[in-house]
Amino acid sequence: MSHMINPLVDTVYTPDLPVFRHTWHSMNDCVEGEIALDGSNVPHSFNPILDCQINPQLPEGFEMDETTSEEMKKWKLIIADCRQGKSGKVHPLHVPKEGYAIHDNKLLFDCMVKSASNVLGQNGFKIVTVGTLDSYKQFFVSIAIGGHESFEMAENDRWFQYFNLISSHNGLVSSSRMLSMIRMVCMNTVQASISESEANGTRETIRHSKNSLELITPEIFESDLNLWINQSNTMKQAVSDLQAVSMNCDDFKSFACGVFTASDSEKISTTTFNRISDLESLFVRGKGNHGQSAYDALNAFTEYFTHGNGIGKKASDAQKIARANFGRGNDWKKEAFRILTDDVEMTEASERGERLLNEYLDEKKSKE
Repeated sequence: MSHMINPLVDTVYTPDLPVFRHTWHSMNDCVEGEIALDGSNVPHSFNPILDCQINPQLPEGFEMDETTSEEMKKWKLIIADCRQGKSGKVHPLHVPKEGYAIHDNKLLFDCMVKSASNVLGQNGFKIVTVGTLDSYKQFFVSIAIGGHESFEMAENDRWFQYFNLISSHNGLVSSSRMLSMIRMVCMNTVQASISESEANGTRETIRHSKNSLELITPEIFESDLNLWINQSNTMKQAVSDLQAVSMNCDDFKSFACGVFTASDSEKISTTTFNRISDLESLFVRGKGNHGQSAYDALNAFTEYFTHGNGIGKKASDAQKIARANFGRGNDWKKEAFRILTDDVEMTEASERGERLLNEYLDEKKSKE
């Protein structure tokens, strides 16, 4: 159960809109129309999270001396009061030290929505998923950013951006907000969004420390969102610039070989050669591609490691999502983008790739 949705306790809400009503696990509940800005139509997301003093029932013969009693006072029990929720029960979540601060789900949700409203305007975004995971131990929100959540770079090729939040009530992760191209709908996509945003420098965390509630304000969230949107516009421009960089099939094969090899590589394997051949086909005939530019090269890598053979011909849907978004496939996509947008790296990778490809073909020809 890698999605970590317990259907007896957790609810994942999505709006009943064509773009957002579908999830890969199909365990979401659609709300009529859109998710309300006040969260009023996603009630199971906001059951109270409470702390309780520990009153241990000690084993027979175990004496509660003064030292033990003082030590026990340093700890508390965190519970989710879901008596009015889906399960109708109270769920123990975590046993942290006394200084642990609860980050309330509704407080986090309201800060996300308020900061998005301040930056984008009330009509500039949509709340596209809200929910809990792992029997109420995790809470998450995904907000599609209007004008940024879907921008088209080429024919039938869209890039998405989301303002995401994940918080934990069991010590698994700090409360984190981030800008990501991954919409959170489960634990798989939460992990993917964290991985991507960390790599891009678009993630901020708040530990559950004693004074941490001072950091959960719309103003602080707003400042980060503004910064990240500006960064994403720079990234969008970099992707757009690749469309003006000419590239033919030979150029692409040399580049692709350079991506898959290190500076000290002495040869390539048959597996690598076959992978380059598959990518060449996507460079020329992939969705929205024409085999003419560096953008087509990036798009070939994206398609290959998101929907193509790069994520495994026999992989399950869950495995494909994992590999495409936070496995080795995602690493190759990022590496391709990094090299394409760095002139020095591009020259070195292409020269190395051309040499290794020629040596591979010469060796293959000599064996025939």
